Amino acid sequence: MKPSLRAVRRRASPGPLRRPSWTVALLCGSVAIGCAAGDAPRSEAPSTLTILFQSDDYVLGPSRDDHPKFLMFEPLVRDHSGSVRPALAERWEHSPDFRTWTFHLRRDVRWHDGVPFTAHDVAFSLELFRRPEIALHGIALLVDSIVVPDEHTLVLSFSRPISQVPGWPVFYPRHLLTDLDPARFFDWEFWKHPVGNGPYRFVRGVPNTMLELEANDDYYDGTPTIDRVVLRLSSANTVTELRSGNVDAAYYVSAPEIAALDGDPTFRVYYQWVMWEPQAIHWNQRHPFLAHAAVRRALSHAIDRRELARLLYLPDEMPLVGGLSSAERALDLHREGKLDAGFDFDPRAARELLEQEGWVDRNGDGVREREGTEARFTLLARQGGILSTLEPALLLREQLRSVGVEMAIRPAETGIWYRLFRSGDFDATVHDIRNDPPDLLREDFFGDGTRIGYRNAEVVRLLEALTRELTPAGEDTLYASINAILGRDVPVTFLFPYFEAYAAHRRVRGLRTPDRAHPIGAIRELRIEDEGGQP
Repeated sequence: MKPSLRAVRRRASPGPLRRPSWTVALLCGSVAIGCAAGDAPRSEAPSTLTILFQSDDYVLGPSRDDHPKFLMFEPLVRDHSGSVRPALAERWEHSPDFRTWTFHLRRDVRWHDGVPFTAHDVAFSLELFRRPEIALHGIALLVDSIVVPDEHTLVLSFSRPISQVPGWPVFYPRHLLTDLDPARFFDWEFWKHPVGNGPYRFVRGVPNTMLELEANDDYYDGTPTIDRVVLRLSSANTVTELRSGNVDAAYYVSAPEIAALDGDPTFRVYYQWVMWEPQAIHWNQRHPFLAHAAVRRALSHAIDRRELARLLYLPDEMPLVGGLSSAERALDLHREGKLDAGFDFDPRAARELLEQEGWVDRNGDGVREREGTEARFTLLARQGGILSTLEPALLLREQLRSVGVEMAIRPAETGIWYRLFRSGDFDATVHDIRNDPPDLLREDFFGDGTRIGYRNAEVVRLLEALTRELTPAGEDTLYASINAILGRDVPVTFLFPYFEAYAAHRRVRGLRTPDRAHPIGAIRELRIEDEGGQP
């Protein structure tokens, strides 16, 4: 999903904005998963990485708020798989109540025009983010006060305890932007030819066609190995662009495009999955058939998620997810075998549960009924583009039909789908569940119960406790309690993690699934090799 020009104004993201959702993830496993090769010495010949990115001239600005911004701008800290590392801030400390954080900034960072970076740039940016007409980045909206004791020290006080400052927000040069109209923030011409402080500097752009960046030899963390990055701004077919040699890599590859690359040894597809942001079937409890937890539990047992994944080409190494966890702990919990995998595929148990609830096929038409109501409902499916869920819906329909449940499919274009989803105008649908910070989960899913008719006061209380909990062990305990309730009430059936897919020519080395999959995020680890294997 490519965020619209205004999308990020509504609520900020502590991590990347959502991208190709369920279908792309499910259909992109047929190409071999690539792995990084060992490090190699820097080539004497200049190297260029050309990346296909479906966006426009504002791709480096906050209206798009996507991975490319990190080529030009830096965050205070970097968040990699839940591990926070220094970036603009070389060290930091917090008050005992975790409400006040002091950041000590690097002294060797300069903007690309040579002006030194200071704490005033961060303060200026945060003040912009907090303006009502901008409202960018949730962490900024929690800031109560900003103090700059000196040019390399920043003190932030928050309205509630903050266990970790996320590494998604980047900051902008006060000396170039202070006189611009904040009301036009998302449309500033600056975003088309920005001056940053990151690993690459802007060279030139062709409107709605391409942006060319060059390695910043004054970058505090060392000159990048890739000399030039070209962002090809186009909605052209990924397969055509890759095979023609116009691009070396492509972002957010769609299911049909990945299918077309299947079996082509020249290209590799890489996957990134996010276990703390699972995909799930949302059941609307206002529907008479879906109103009881036992029925929803039966439907969950009727779905063979692993078979679904294999038929849709997902790699077997993909974990199944059956609950919620924090962003920081999801990977560790999975490695420790403590992340719930969800309902087992058990059609016999599904049939028994339905029969116990009085749902029986009395007329032999293959559909169960009870007291004049048939076991039927409709799945709202997104239609078209990389967000389409029509193909998975067809397979789900067959799996449910095998236990006597008939699922119709209601296709809707993405924009219409979002409107129907937000209003709760559906029987069931597939969407990811975002729970970091927990406020999002409480607000979007459990808050007033309008979408799926589910509200559990204990879940709301536990989510509120999560906003105050600052220890990993405490978070694990709270999430375990939440997952136990969700496993009993079954307001959703968890399926898979959230996925993104990327394609690259085999000469692009350094990518791997799942933790170094996107070319821009992994730019510091990449190198280009010729067909003979020599860099």
